Parts: sequence; structure tokens; C-alpha cells
Amino acid sequence: MIQETNTGSGLIASTVDAHLRYEREQEGKRPTAFGTALRGSQAYNCARKIGFEMAQVNESEELPYETLIAFHLGQAMHEKVQQSLTAMWDDFEAEAPVDLRPFGYDISGHADGLFTIGDKKYVLELKTMTAFPFKLALKGDGTTTDSPKIEHILQAGIYAYGLEADGIQIVYVSKDASYRDGVKPGMTLEFRFDMDDVVPSVNTTVRELVEQELSRLKVISEEVESGMIPPRFVPDEGWIEDPPRYAASKGYWRCRYCVFNIDCRALPTQAVPVEASTPNIQNSWDPPATEFNEHISFYTSLDDATEEEAK
Repeated sequence: MIQETNTGSGLIASTVDAHLRYEREQEGKRPTAFGTALRGSQAYNCARKIGFEMAQVNESEELPYETLIAFHLGQAMHEKVQQSLTAMWDDFEAEAPVDLRPFGYDISGHADGLFTIGDKKYVLELKTMTAFPFKLALKGDGTTTDSPKIEHILQAGIYAYGLEADGIQIVYVSKDASYRDGVKPGMTLEFRFDMDDVVPSVNTTVRELVEQELSRLKVISEEVESGMIPPRFVPDEGWIEDPPRYAASKGYWRCRYCVFNIDCRALPTQAVPVEASTPNIQNSWDPPATEFNEHISFYTSLDDATEEEAK
């Protein structure tokens, strides 16, 4: 008998691993919905990581096999929920395109869903997750009690802002089990907020949170456009002075799973010019040339024309 027990190293696993990496390489860097510099899913993330993504910097870390597999499992569950809602609700729109350029922000994306309840329009945000974060959302850990993660509220809220929806519906689906914690595969949690509802964990309305984050993303975009690498700063953690290595057992979790870890750790915490960075950053730094300014000028001219007609 041949028993291959090391994760990802068996005949089948290594073959699947190679195929998934090939697929990922062929897909390349995923463009934003409307060719904008930023996407809504970047909300509440590290400013430097957002900058690297915007500038299309090459990743310095390789995702492990388990992460690649887990992504596809989560995607399958995600799509099944969308398919079910599409089949059962006449007005449900999956992957609704969102463009925030008319509102003055170079951001776009796709909302997981858009639907109505009565006379109100809601944006759906679906998140599949492992048992541990699901347990925290289910039982509360001091920050998630009575509400989902702030970054999920913001992602849904930004898309609701762009679609001028009345609120957001966030759905968590557990991908695996922790029977000790009462979590089973397929368990679901749902949260609904109107845009002017207060989020209990931060005592701020969804709309106010969104407007604050949109302003932050705009500053990050301006830094990148000026040739500066944004600082290593995360809203829920502050300045990250001593980031751990990739896949380390201890340290701030976002850094431990960041695909830009090596390049980021080579830089100071504060913002730094691209020319003072690593060879990988300098060689791959390429912020997209967007039509944002022309787009805004177009809408400004429309507003001016409307005001002129009103006189």
C-alpha cells in the first residue's frame, strides 16, 4: 500500500495544484468592473496592500494549495446561493455592476446581488467562511456582537451607495464544522441594515462608515498616482510596525496571509517613494490609466448644463 499523507504532495493533489496554479496564471490580474483604479472589495484593508493592488505589483508570495482549493469550494457555495435566489425571486439580480465614478470616486465592482423588499432596494453580500470566524460572528467576540465584520458592511455599503439602494443584507455561510462550537457546514447567518441604521459595534451609521472609507480610498489612490507607496496602516489595527513573515504562526493575521509580504516587510512603515522600494515593486509598478477624470468632467458638465437650464 502507498499512503501519501502530506497535504498537497500526493499524486492527485499535486496534479490539481498544478492545474489551479495554471488557471490562476492564465486569468491574470482581475480587472475592475468599469476599469477603475479601485474596487469596493478592498474596503477596510491595509492601505499598502490596496496600493500594491492598484499599481498591479507582482505578488511576492505563492498561495498554498489548501488556499486555492478552499477558494473554489467557497466559490461553489457562493454561486449556489445566487442561483437559488435567481430561480426563486423574479427581481433578483446577481453580480449587479456598480460604478461610483458619478459620485466622485474611482471605484467600481459587482454586488453579489440586488433585490427588493417592499419598496426598498437592498444589496446582498455573501461570505463563505471557515468555522472559526463563523463562530465569532455567531457568538460574538467583543467586536462582532450583533453585527458582521466592518469590512463586510463597508463592501456592501459602498455598492449600496453606488446603486443608491436603501440598505444591505449580509449573509455568512460556514464552509466547515466545529461541533465543539456548535458550527456545522452550511450554517447561515444573516444581517440586514438600512443605510442610516447604526452599526452597534461602532455606534456609527452604515452611510457614515461608507463615506469615511470612500474618503480614505480616495487618499490612497492619490498617493499611488503620485508615485508613493502608501503606509502600512490598517483601520482596525493602526500602524503595523513589525509585520510577521508570510504564514507565520504568530503576529497580525493580515500580514501573515498577505501575498505582498516580502516586499512590504522590506519597506518602512510610513509611505515611501516607489524608487526607494524593492526591484520587484519598481519593475512591476504600473497603476492603470483610467478615464476617471474625463468621466467626472462629463458628469460635471451635465450638472452645469442642468443648473443653467434651471436659471
